Amino acid sequence: LLKKVREKVSCHVAGLPVPYRTTEKEPTFLNITDSGCDCIPGGNAFPAALDNLLCNRFEMAEFAKDCLNKKINFIGICCGAESHHIREMAIAIGKNPISQKYSPDMSKHFHHGTDSSLKKVNKEIKY
Repeated sequence: LLKKVREKVSCHVAGLPVPYRTTEKEPTFLNITDSGCDCIPGGNAFPAALDNLLCNRFEMAEFAKDCLNKKINFIGICCGAESHHIREMAIAIGKNPISQKYSPDMSKHFHHGTDSSLKKVNKEIKY
């Protein structure tokens, strides 16, 4: 949609998605269902059961890069935004936010990390 808008206008264009995994069948988060859960009262995940349908930080970073490539002038995020979404979007488009210091350092993860200080026994654990 943003690509089509960008091609038709010369003014500023904003991309501020609601960060939920909607579908063609359920295009908005206001009436979305969670097929993995049958205990939601009324079946509608909005407003109190959207957690499982939220986009992750990597998806939001990809969205931001895509916007930059499409020459979208204002890149943001709307209802459902979390601080890690905003941080990763900023990093993805080349910014250096103060909050970058809170990005996970997976090199030090006890099981998946690569840091030389990690114990080999943790890498051998099978889950």
